[in-house]
Amino acid sequence: MALIYISAGSNQGNRPEYLRMAAQLLTPAVRILRTSELYLTEPWGYKPQPSFYNLVWEAETELDPESLLKYFKEIETRIGRVKTLRYGPRVIDLDILLYNDCVYQSQDLTIPHAMMRERRFVLQPLCDLIPMEQDPVTKKTWFELLQNCSAESVEKLEETLDLESPVIHWGLRSYTMGIINLTPDSFSGDGLLNGQNVISSALRQCAAFLENGADILDIGAESTRPGFEEVSPEMEIMRLTPVLKEVRRRFPKALLSVDSRKTAVVRAALDCGVDWINNTGGSENEELDRLCAESGKVTVLMRTEALRKTAEENLTPEKILERVRSQLLDRVSRVQKFGIKPGNIVLDPGLGFGSSASCDLEIVRQIKQISLLGFPVLLGPSRKSFLGKYLGRKVEERAAGTAAAVCYAILNGCDVIRVHDVKLMKDIAVMSDMLRK
Repeated sequence: MALIYISAGSNQGNRPEYLRMAAQLLTPAVRILRTSELYLTEPWGYKPQPSFYNLVWEAETELDPESLLKYFKEIETRIGRVKTLRYGPRVIDLDILLYNDCVYQSQDLTIPHAMMRERRFVLQPLCDLIPMEQDPVTKKTWFELLQNCSAESVEKLEETLDLESPVIHWGLRSYTMGIINLTPDSFSGDGLLNGQNVISSALRQCAAFLENGADILDIGAESTRPGFEEVSPEMEIMRLTPVLKEVRRRFPKALLSVDSRKTAVVRAALDCGVDWINNTGGSENEELDRLCAESGKVTVLMRTEALRKTAEENLTPEKILERVRSQLLDRVSRVQKFGIKPGNIVLDPGLGFGSSASCDLEIVRQIKQISLLGFPVLLGPSRKSFLGKYLGRKVEERAAGTAAAVCYAILNGCDVIRVHDVKLMKDIAVMSDMLRK
């Protein structure tokens, strides 16, 4: 494992957010250990451009220097950096400053960074971290080099960079939503309402999900499995709100989603501080649609109506896609009349809701066409029955089938995966993002 130091800068658009995006794309191949102060610095080399936000990260990685350089360039491209004039404006700039104590030279890379000794905007944040460490080349400390560096405007900012809260920027990468079931009868067998302390169990599961890379925690208190037993809004609220309050208190920066189809339950969850609404109600629930719109929260709209009009109807792939898209657009139009912002809408094609195994397979196959509706797409294939029917596997044996569906979906434009097995599926998502151009 190599100890590395990374210089990061941005002078376009929302500069802190671009730096946060870069930090989140670095993981897990690069693990950030410490962050310097954040600095506002005048541009270097080409003056007629905005000032930069700059910082240095101390991190560790198993990538070799050349692979690390290539990885940084891919991250810059994903965030939106384009080639301009040398030292010109950029949304993100990532440089390898140090890699262990090595002195390295190739056609594309010099370590320590060739020009870092001349740049106060690099040395100042580096000295926040390792002022008395020595430059492997000059044998001077970084503090000594900073003292001899030419004067330029480098101003420490009061602003801090919050790396714990995920940046949701559609198209940048896929996002992993971990399922927390506060029910006794979940189809997947992971319901937490089973006699033990449900709050403690939920906190342990949330902590594990966040540790393993979940971006969103989706908490629900009513099962939607086939043949589920409906619970009253009062019962659902009683199950849900104590957990939501404690999860919000324990993990204040986590993105929390409530999974419900009832207006009263969603309203209670909003009072507990949830960030997303996973609206599994039908298109007839105008009261819930109004609440979603007026809340200003990101809202997942799920298709819930049956795809077949009669039990005997034979659906072609084209007809399946047509009906899925039509139902989703109907959900959008119904909530839009209450003034929801388009940027707050996420679509879920509803695997397992009024659909057969063959329909669910076709929905996954055609996920790219669903994404062309113009909204981010969430897919929940985790342990679903269509996997069991095609693979002949019990619920607890469907992780591999889920992984295949997740990988395919991400490679074809899916934005959010809703899963039970967060650790495994997060790895699938990260690699799928890297493979997708």
